[in-house]
Amino acid sequence: MRGTMDRQSLMRVGLSVCTALLVAGFVSVPQAEAQVERVYHPMYLPADHNWEFREHFPAVDRLFNAFDYGHGILYETLWSEPEAPVALLEEEIYLELTGRILPNPPRLPMPEASFMPQYARLVPVAKEMFEWAHILHKQSYDILADTRLSEAERDRAMEELLDHYLSNGLAFTDVPKGMEIMDEQYFSKAFRARYPKFNGLIWAYHWLQVATYEPLLAYEDPDERQAAMNGLVTRFWQMLEDPPEALPSEMPMTPAIAPLFTERYPRFAAVFDNLHMMHDVISDILVSAEVPRSDKREEIYRQADLFRDPGAMAITHDDWIAMALAHGVDAQGGPAVGWLPVAPSRGAAPMHDHEAHSEPADQEPRAHGEHAHDGHDGPHTPAEDDPQATVAAFHEALAQGDSIAALELLHPDVRIYEQGHAESLEEYRAGHLAADIRFAEAVSRHVLREELLDGVDGLVVYLAEVHTAGRMGDREIDAQGVETVVLERTTDGWRIRHVHWSNR
Repeated sequence: MRGTMDRQSLMRVGLSVCTALLVAGFVSVPQAEAQVERVYHPMYLPADHNWEFREHFPAVDRLFNAFDYGHGILYETLWSEPEAPVALLEEEIYLELTGRILPNPPRLPMPEASFMPQYARLVPVAKEMFEWAHILHKQSYDILADTRLSEAERDRAMEELLDHYLSNGLAFTDVPKGMEIMDEQYFSKAFRARYPKFNGLIWAYHWLQVATYEPLLAYEDPDERQAAMNGLVTRFWQMLEDPPEALPSEMPMTPAIAPLFTERYPRFAAVFDNLHMMHDVISDILVSAEVPRSDKREEIYRQADLFRDPGAMAITHDDWIAMALAHGVDAQGGPAVGWLPVAPSRGAAPMHDHEAHSEPADQEPRAHGEHAHDGHDGPHTPAEDDPQATVAAFHEALAQGDSIAALELLHPDVRIYEQGHAESLEEYRAGHLAADIRFAEAVSRHVLREELLDGVDGLVVYLAEVHTAGRMGDREIDAQGVETVVLERTTDGWRIRHVHWSNR
């Protein structure tokens, strides 16, 4: 009969509703030690600017989804497998995150109860505290990313958002905490001592989360914002190149990493530093032998109370700023804006496959990891009247990790089109250059066909079809694409004025 459901459909709907209520906390469930509690899942504040950040910066937004998963799988593992060997997190799960999840992050946030069910049942209030603060992160990104808002409208929206956040009993206080809450309790530093590489990865997450605010305040021009965001992602991947040495050695704090944001929105910055401190505190509690397993839930909740109490272990605003700077900006991952004073000699893994370096068309593809030097210590010196040699030299410079030589072959007014973005020379240096170097070092590139077209006013157009093969981490690369390069004759020889790469 129309308008009715069969029994199986009704059961499926009922099960879905019950599951949703359990996740949201509207139905009480038995907890550890036979305790029961009710938790209400926080929701977004309705606003026109919601999802603006995802619209403008989808790559960074997707990374944040992967970060949430990384935090959750850490807590689930520490709680559900307390006797597991160190290698489970430091090697197996770390490699899974950095080799598969982060390079291909989910497009939307994942329901946390789906990948951390035991931890979520252990301390639902603590879990929802994190979720509530993560929503604050995302909605504040949205406000600052919305170019339709005037400065005054943006400030009003931020104030309204913070008031909304603090009205919930799950909120971290907006009064900064001293380092004693993270480093001077009886269980402190247990996690970083046992898992230094995974700890550094978590701190790299925190670096990008607070660094993201700076370009949104430092730049109004959309292209400048996009280039700066690309630079942040590149810097994040560079941190993962040589763990744990390249990872932050101190917990990133907002006043050090994002001073513009801290100056304009200090209460937000304090909330986020408190949030990140509590991440460390919970990891320490779960690892520390000083906290018996039977006491871990109670200790986590005691810490949750401290982080919501504005008077507990609090410090003044000036002391907070001084504390953040005393730990060293570089040790915390480096500043968010202007982090690359010179071109890097090595780069970071790209988030997406794209083209690498070229070889002469009549040369066989070299084996993975090999680079042809032809008897030279550095890249080819392009012949003054040979634009094709200039293109070949540029790709070989990338393959050898010689960023200086690669940049010297680019025209000062170059425009590089890559992964949907157009970058100037400076933007490329701070953006995709590092990723291109890393990719070129790992793969071989065989030119299938190339041709040179005459242009006007000292310009020529180089066209090529290429095959790229190799391995990036656990990803096999086998791609075919095209390359368009416009070169201009200068007093120093041919220089690359425009590049456009495309894969299929």
